[in-house]
Formats: sequence, C-alpha cells, structure tokens
Amino acid sequence: MSGAGNRAAAGPWRRGIGTLCVALATLASTGCAADAAPAYDLWIRNGTVVDGSGAAPRRADVLVRGDTIALVGTPDADEVRAGRTIDATGRFVAPGFIDLHAHGDPLRQSFANFLAQGITTVVLGQDGASPGAQEEQEEGLFGRWARAVERHGSEVNIAALTGHGTLRLLAGVDLAPTPTAAQMAVMQEALSSNLAQGAFGLSFGLEYPPGRYASRSELKALGDLVGRHGGIVMSHMHTEDSGRILDAIDELLQIDAHVHVSHLKIVAGRDAAEARAVLARLDAARADGRRVTGDVYPYLASASSLYFLYPEWAKTREQYEDAVANRRAALEAHIRRRVESRNGPEAILFTAGPHAGRRLSDVAREAGLPFERAAIDVIGYGGPPQAHFLMAQDVHDVLVRAEHVGIGTDGAPGGAHPRAAGTFVKMLEAHVGAPPKLLLDQAIHKMTGLPAGILGIDRGLLQAGRKADIVVFDLDRLDSRATYLEPMLRPAGIDLVVVNGEVALEDGTPLERRSGHMLRRLAR
Repeated sequence: MSGAGNRAAAGPWRRGIGTLCVALATLASTGCAADAAPAYDLWIRNGTVVDGSGAAPRRADVLVRGDTIALVGTPDADEVRAGRTIDATGRFVAPGFIDLHAHGDPLRQSFANFLAQGITTVVLGQDGASPGAQEEQEEGLFGRWARAVERHGSEVNIAALTGHGTLRLLAGVDLAPTPTAAQMAVMQEALSSNLAQGAFGLSFGLEYPPGRYASRSELKALGDLVGRHGGIVMSHMHTEDSGRILDAIDELLQIDAHVHVSHLKIVAGRDAAEARAVLARLDAARADGRRVTGDVYPYLASASSLYFLYPEWAKTREQYEDAVANRRAALEAHIRRRVESRNGPEAILFTAGPHAGRRLSDVAREAGLPFERAAIDVIGYGGPPQAHFLMAQDVHDVLVRAEHVGIGTDGAPGGAHPRAAGTFVKMLEAHVGAPPKLLLDQAIHKMTGLPAGILGIDRGLLQAGRKADIVVFDLDRLDSRATYLEPMLRPAGIDLVVVNGEVALEDGTPLERRSGHMLRRLAR
C-alpha cells in the first residue's frame, strides 16, 4: 500500500465532545440521547489490527472502557457510544510495545523518548543495578521506591528487577571474589524481600564491577532462589565476544530459573554460523524443559566506553592510573590487541565531547600517535560517550529475527545512542518485509505478546480483558530518524499511543501525562 494513499485516507484524528455520543463526520448520527453516558471511553475505528499474538493482521475496531480493552472486532456502529472516537483508516493498531531492557528512574527522569517510539512498558533494574537513587539501592528499599513510583506516575508502565551488583554493595561484598556466609545470607534475604514486594527477578551485570568478580556458585545460589520464587534472571553476560559467548551462555544456563540473555549480540563475530550455534544452545535448553529467552536491539553498534578495552588489572580508575604509571608498555599492548580484535580503531566513534563525530583512528592520526597511545594520552580513562561498531549485519540479523528473542532498547532518558529514541521503529523499518525478513505480525509479536509472556503481565495483546496499552502507526511513514550524533531525534510514523486507556501521545507528540503504572510480579 502506498504511503500517499494511506495519508490521504487517514485524514485528521476525529474527537468526541465531552461525554456526548460521537461519531465520525462521514457517518450517520447514532441518534442517541445527548445526555446518555458513553458505554466506552475510546473507540479506535477502521484500523488494521495486529493483535500481538502472531496472528495475521485484520480489519477490526478496538473499544476501551477505563483502562481495559472491552472488544476487538466489528461492532454495530449504530449502537456504539464512545467518549472519544479515533479514525485509524490506513493505519495499523497494535498493543503498546514492551521494552525488555531499559535504564533510568521515573522519579527523576521523563520517559517521553520511549513513549514516542510506541513503548508503553519498560523493564528497569538492568545490568546488576537496582533502580532508584544510590542511597535507596544500598539500603535495599525496593518496596519504598516502587511505592514512590506508584504515587508519582510515569509516562510508561514500569517493571523492575533487583540488581545483583546492588545486593553485593548492600551486603558489603563489593569487589571481593567470594562473599562470606553472613554476606550471602544478607543478599538472599534482601532478594527474597524484593521478590515478595513485586520485583520481577534479578539482573546480572557480569562485565562490570562488582558483578564481574562473582563466582558461578554465587550466581547459581542467587539465581536458583529467583527460580523458586517464579521470577526471571536477566543477564548482561561475562562476555559477548566471538569465540567466547557460548561459555558465557553456559554460565547462565546453570541457573535453575527462567533465564534471559540481555542485549544478545556477538562482538566481532563475522560468521552467521556462530549466531546459529548460539540459538541452538538456547533451543537445546528449551527442549530440555527450561525457560530461556533473550532480547536484542537492531543496531550494529553498542553504546560503550574504552573501559571494555582494558585488561583485568586496569579496570577501575585506580588500577588504570597505576598501570599507566607503572605498566605502560603492557597496557598499550593489551589495548592494541583488544582494539584490533574488535574491528579496529575505525570502529570506535565518539558521539559526544570534544571529539564528537570522530573515530579513534581519526583522533590518533590528528595527534600523530598510535591509536593505543591516543586512547591513553588524548582520550583518558573511559572517555566520553562512544559507539563501538562491533556487530556484522548478517550475523546480527540471525539474532534479531530469532523466535524466542524479544526487543530491548538498552536505552535511557536522554541516552547517547539512537536506540534510546528509535529502537522499535528501527525494528519495523529494517526487519519487516519479504523473507528472510519478518512478517509484520511476527515482528509485532516479538515487541508485544512475546515480552508480555516473558514477564507474565496482562498486556501485549489486543484482547478483551487485557490492559489498554495501544499504539497506532503508519507503516509507510515510519522513520527512526535518531543518529549516533543526534540520538534523541523523535521518530516519525507513530501517531497515537494509549497507556492504561488514556491517550498519552497524539500526532507523534507525547502529552504531559503520566498514565503509566508501577507493575508488580504476581507471586507464583
């Protein structure tokens, strides 16, 4: 279908007036009494419904009462009374998108950049860090933070995990390789308490301190506890490097719980067969009766730091500064090898700061230095925000389109990577089409019904009785727009977003409304 045809057919959004019975100007009057209360709060008409289940798109209307979907089908127009009617002619109507991996704190930040790409639910507390301010994290006060979010509200619904790194800080383990028995008991007690208060599970950040220092036995003890509570374990694994990723997956699969691989990728992988081997390992675990899932973002660069180039003995700032002073030659040699194994200095783009728009190779050339010295003497520890182009398209496509892999932005409010503003639109732009790409119903399922099932929440499907999180979009006008240098550009083509039955975005513009709820895991 043509974009011009869709736009001409769609026309303006049509609104109801107060609580009066309303209909489109092109339709006959329903003839209901002016003082009759509407039976429904919202009527989305004439759209093509992609319901999130994986079923083929179909023409249908969606009726909403309060915060709940009342009907998806073809009602008798003469009998419908709605507080507001939306004409979705030429557009697709889908469940609100669910972001399986996000960052931020709704008490301190706006999630409008998520809403603008059709996201209605995000999962926070990722990479081993519980959500909330540092003092709240260290006190283990998940319940207090969750209650504050309930009072404050959010542009989107919030689900949250407990962070393993936060538990280590709470128990005083910090960077120690092995917690004492007393420290392990503190971590387990805090984790159990958070799960009882509605946390969806546990997150690991195993490439970052303090999680990188934890043993497999520690990970298993905490992960198994989550499993006994019926929760999920989401993990940024110890490594995502080509040739090593299968070992990292095996470390996660030892845990007796629903395990979930965060932002699945193969760093510097050049052979699609390796991606298929990764999926085969996950499939084998499922065939053995395990619950195993993952998420991915549809970009070839990660938001990163020079931190990932440093050896184990130079990870913290103090270690790094000591290495620069006393082990300079060894540090330079390690950085050179590491950069060369990760697609070279051309693969590191600085996205902010004095070198924004330049690559490490450019900075080195301008300074007249080898790139490893430029990384130390010009950039310094960690450096400003960067994009590391680590994934090959054909390899990454295998993972993005995998059946049991949902979508996550790995983004944050004000993020420094285009995924924070464009992930879900980019997914539809880049991965929907003729095979081997996904059909639209498959892609929408990965963005809605699949993640809702992973989390066990009553969203993600356009079905009567489900919560009314809805997105209306024009497939032909979708444009993710965000770039590595302008990462927060708002996408085009997302016309309307409904969160818990309230219109939260209209004509592509977020409204000043916090309609999102704090979601809590149902005890199982």
